[in-house]
Amino acid sequence: MKQIRKRLFIDIKASAKEREKIIYLALENECNTLVFSLNDNYFKNDNKKQKYTKLIKNYVLNIEAGGRDLPLLMPKQLFLLHRDLFRMEQGRRKADHHFCPTNPQTIAAITEKANILLADVLYKITAPRIFHMLPDKDNENTWCACPACRAFSPAEQYLIAVNTVADVLATLDNEAKIFYVDFDTEPDAEGISPRSNMVISERI
Repeated sequence: MKQIRKRLFIDIKASAKEREKIIYLALENECNTLVFSLNDNYFKNDNKKQKYTKLIKNYVLNIEAGGRDLPLLMPKQLFLLHRDLFRMEQGRRKADHHFCPTNPQTIAAITEKANILLADVLYKITAPRIFHMLPDKDNENTWCACPACRAFSPAEQYLIAVNTVADVLATLDNEAKIFYVDFDTEPDAEGISPRSNMVISERI
């Protein structure tokens, strides 16, 4: 019988002691899956001796990766020399909230970064492997307004970005899935289609 995963997302800023409490809270609420950011210390080799990681192993909890991780795909330090990779607002490039997904160089950059991030955690999460790629909280509709991007809604720009990550994941594990948010208010409008390895998430 296929196990239904009930998830609890772990804040990357949570301390080790806070995480111990969170794990007990998850168990009390019959959660069997913890979701850590792709950049979380949980995936670092020097974290194995932490008490909360031992609790996870003892209780055989599922591990998934991701969350509000889109900013990780486009490091802000690139802004100084590569502003065209970032979103435009009122004619000016901004390094906050997402990026310019129609720029081929952006796609190349997030492809390279996604390959590094996904490959680094791939064998540290529970099969069948599930990743979550959600837009910036409270800025789901804050995307690029450059001439090329204006042809796409924020939801379509988001899908372009997640599709890029999904393409990378398919080369690493063809059975893995990416959960994404379907927040478009015009479901019947023509636009960008999600990849076959993407699943709609209820979280936003």
